[in-house]
Amino acid sequence: MSHSGRAQWRACIRDERAGIRGAGIVLGDRHVLTCAHILLPVPHDEPGGAHGRPSRDFEVELVGHPGVPAVRAGVVDGCWRPPQDDQRADLALLGLAEPLPSGTGPVLRRLPSGARRAVRMFGFPATVPTGVWARARLAGDGGPGGEWIQLDSEPTGPAVEPGFSGTAVFDEETDHVLGIVVSYLAGRGSALSWMIPVETIIRYLPRVREWVSGDSAVDASFAAPAGPVPTDETVVRQLTDFLAPGAPPDSRIIVTAPGSAAQAALRDVVLRTSREFRPTDRGGPAPAPAAAGESPAGRIDLALDVSGRTVDEVSSRIVNWMSVGADPGKSLADSLAGDPPPMNLVLDGVDRAADPAALVAEVVRPIADRVAGRDLRLLLVFHDDHAPSLGYAALELLAARVADVRAAEQAARERYAYVAARVRPVPAPSSHEPGLRLRLTALRAAATRAGDSPLLPGIESCRRKADRALDAARQARRQLEAVLDERDRLRDRLDGYRAGVPAPLREDRELTALYREAHEALWQGPADLAACAVLVDRYATAIRRRAAEAEDRPVDRRPAEVDDPGPRDGRDERPGAAR
Repeated sequence: MSHSGRAQWRACIRDERAGIRGAGIVLGDRHVLTCAHILLPVPHDEPGGAHGRPSRDFEVELVGHPGVPAVRAGVVDGCWRPPQDDQRADLALLGLAEPLPSGTGPVLRRLPSGARRAVRMFGFPATVPTGVWARARLAGDGGPGGEWIQLDSEPTGPAVEPGFSGTAVFDEETDHVLGIVVSYLAGRGSALSWMIPVETIIRYLPRVREWVSGDSAVDASFAAPAGPVPTDETVVRQLTDFLAPGAPPDSRIIVTAPGSAAQAALRDVVLRTSREFRPTDRGGPAPAPAAAGESPAGRIDLALDVSGRTVDEVSSRIVNWMSVGADPGKSLADSLAGDPPPMNLVLDGVDRAADPAALVAEVVRPIADRVAGRDLRLLLVFHDDHAPSLGYAALELLAARVADVRAAEQAARERYAYVAARVRPVPAPSSHEPGLRLRLTALRAAATRAGDSPLLPGIESCRRKADRALDAARQARRQLEAVLDERDRLRDRLDGYRAGVPAPLREDRELTALYREAHEALWQGPADLAACAVLVDRYATAIRRRAAEAEDRPVDRRPAEVDDPGPRDGRDERPGAAR
């Protein structure tokens, strides 16, 4: 796409000596966003507080506005957030002394935390004071408390260095600004740097919000002031475990009545993991950020309050979050069919949606069906434990889990057929899905009959059985792979022993016969691993014995009947072929 628009946003910030301090991004017609550290005094400047707001003005060279002279600019009241001891914050908003002839509209864009997007930056290094472009790709969370995003520069071309701090990080595809450069890894040829993403910028400088496009990853209702409600720490631990990095993909339901301790726990966890709404000061009413250099215990990538919202509204929010610059008409199903980014998704108030049943059928179920094998976690929050949609949603999540069991057991059976033709004995994997499917059918039928006993206990019991069955199928698959690995280790040991046979013994009749016997056992037909291990050990023992004997008498050098077993009976060793 055309990148002509980005030219308006570039700015070079200089001190009164005309020395380059760094870069900035023009917002509107009289503001410039940059990093605070480039405005702090340097050793040859007059003394001043290292973190105090600069009282002097700076000169802003409007690189993107040819012919417009440099403009004086000072820090805007309430928009000075110097770097803290652990390097958090580090943001400042400058106000130009004179407005520009033309301003810019919203240029900053929120983005999914897991996005791996190609970006470009324009900085002013000392070697190229007129400016130079550098390219990189977003790599993931980083920096103090996970507030930044790591940038991996391309192996060729310029990398981020002094003179880039404060410059805009442009998205190559959409031309949106995703953040500003804040730091780099010093050292010749270093390709690592970091940016402050838009969500973090908004948290420290709320004034910037007017130049931001895209929906927040966390709905503002989660950050609304709450009364002095105690937090249910048990729920906090459960949610933290559910969202923890490396936790298995899953979908769950919780009930948090308005004003309850459980709702306070959900709110705390959501805010703690949000770059935009995480509190900036410790000791506030909401949880403090993670410690310096530490990422949050788990990130909620998208938390939506779906109360009163339609299926189309919720679907659109999810699709837009999953793909920056997505086609407005792209459906949720099409987005999920591709390669969605890692996602921890919270839907709060499911039972208060415009049409809870439709939301579950058209949004929840398609996502739940794709949880297995993806880095996805889905948390559904209901406010009323007697809501009719609660049982329906629980059944749909159970159905998705039973489908996961079916897929995992089918994969285990296919792998078993492959392994059993090559190794023995191999235990056959169990099959629990038919019984679970029958139980699911019975629960669905019970849900249609009025007056039956509550279904949730039965659904939860079946869900636990399905979880165990899924774990068993995955464990069976891992055990089958371990059996093949053991066979391959025996093959490697056998070939390693043969390669180490002393030269005078390479045509020894006894050793050749023992090698052939072990080789045929490992490569022809189903291999009995216990018997093969004995044969391999016997061959190794014979090598040591014959080597010791060779020290005392000459070796029989007559040609052996078989020198090499050949190309392993012509069997194809390619992946997927019988071997």
